[in-house]
Amino acid sequence: MKTFLTFGMAYFLSFCPSVMAEEYFHDVPAKWESEFRRVMKNLRTCLGEFDIDIVAWPSSDKAPFLDGKRVAGGQYVSGRRDGSGKDRIMMVLEIDVSELEGGHPHMLSVIAHEYFHVYQRLQNPSLNRGLSIKWLIEGSAAVFESMYLRDFEQVSDYAETAQLRHAKSSEFGAKMEEYENQEVNYGTSTAMVLSACKEFGFQRMVDFWKRQPSDENWKQIFEEIFGISVERFYEEGKGVPPSSLRVSDMGELGGGRF
Repeated sequence: MKTFLTFGMAYFLSFCPSVMAEEYFHDVPAKWESEFRRVMKNLRTCLGEFDIDIVAWPSSDKAPFLDGKRVAGGQYVSGRRDGSGKDRIMMVLEIDVSELEGGHPHMLSVIAHEYFHVYQRLQNPSLNRGLSIKWLIEGSAAVFESMYLRDFEQVSDYAETAQLRHAKSSEFGAKMEEYENQEVNYGTSTAMVLSACKEFGFQRMVDFWKRQPSDENWKQIFEEIFGISVERFYEEGKGVPPSSLRVSDMGELGGGRF
């Protein structure tokens, strides 16, 4: 029931008044809400604004209810069906209170990470049901969040300190296509995307998503975009030290053609 939630104000784009995001905020700290709105303003300048539902609450509380069901905890993007039977995209942000109190950059970067997942879903409907390649999905969002921190928050070493230090070149390969293969902070997935984009920048990955890849055709699209077969990319990647990969090679978000 929605009586469990506090509704935030909807966002409107000046050039497109019909596009909005509906917020379901439950006891969110004022400091987090202020930072969230600032981050979202930055993200909208890059990716645009989307008609989605955003659910947020502090980790010190139980997850709120939405449409009579308790929301699963965590930070993720999923689909939902609202009370009128309409399919919606939902961005869930359980606020890590310790990150808020300590000013950890992940508190900001996770918003960028999940919002990029929203972009992926709306750019490529196959992601909802027909594309499941973990390293592409999560690695792209992880690189995007590091680029966001660099370009908007003056945190230039997040990829090295939080992601790439967990990467293992030996794991480059088909095993990283499966979500069942666990990794810390998507380290190897981050390295794989940085490796794929190191010559031409992150725009090539954006172009990849615009082609709307599916599980059936993603390898062909990858080869057309990056000029290398997936199999050869996997093999060559085993020889690329994660320490040699740089977010600085990805270009600027402000210049991206999203």
